[in-house]
Amino acid sequence: MTVSQSRDLAYRTRLIGRWHLSLQGPMMKLSGMASILGAALMAACVSAPPATEPTSASKPEVNPAQPASQPLPTAPTPPARVPRGGPWSFTYAPGTYTYTIVTDAVIAPALDTTQKRQIPELSQKATISLSASGDLQVVDPVPGTTALCDSSSALIARAQELISKLPNQLAVGDRWRDSTTTTGCRGTIPAESIVISNYVVVGDTAFANAVALQIHRTDSLSATGEGTEGQHRIIVTATGTGVMDLFLDTTAGRLLRSRGLQTSLVNVTTSGKLTQFIQHVTETATLAGVQ
Repeated sequence: MTVSQSRDLAYRTRLIGRWHLSLQGPMMKLSGMASILGAALMAACVSAPPATEPTSASKPEVNPAQPASQPLPTAPTPPARVPRGGPWSFTYAPGTYTYTIVTDAVIAPALDTTQKRQIPELSQKATISLSASGDLQVVDPVPGTTALCDSSSALIARAQELISKLPNQLAVGDRWRDSTTTTGCRGTIPAESIVISNYVVVGDTAFANAVALQIHRTDSLSATGEGTEGQHRIIVTATGTGVMDLFLDTTAGRLLRSRGLQTSLVNVTTSGKLTQFIQHVTETATLAGVQ
């Protein structure tokens, strides 16, 4: 790496899982973040839990002594119940899909969370290809042929985690659990991430003047990474939790959108000094095109 490249890297945003750190020389400073783990964070929509069912209003009591000249009160009409639909058969349709991934974040020192810093929103595009067997390949950005970790490598790692593995048959209230272990670049740091996810099928929900199947997911995550910044060795670990909502087109077999929120504690050791950060990352991935 040239001297000019090294200087440039010293001020660039680092994404580690969904950790976003900027390192300047031997000392670390709060700076940009970019994207949620399992990738790495769930963009300007916070994931919302399934809405509760409305309850019918009870009929008010009629007073028998009420004068006949006054009309008796009538019970209000109960709110209409929105059908949840289902059951559904779902399989991802093979094809090439482009997603817009929008992320923003807030980071603060663990010892003084009042010193939080809002990170500007970051919008990126990634294109993936799905085969009939469900295999996913990242088409754009084009995966590199070297082990160098850069911003494109971080986006590739996130794109590889866009598509969750789902059962072929789904019904409201269905629950399942899975875990994934991934190894790849998180910004300029090679890292391994472990995510344990719990899913529940919410049901049909309004989506962009249409109806989509909503699935709610909660995550427990941990990650470790190690790299260098100039002459300094950097060790990063993180633990956290996250929530995400998936919106599916069951007819076309597509993920229309995912939106999520992740909170994590990030530990960074550099030059023998440990620094801890609390990080909140929101992320939205929206289908932008199909080929």
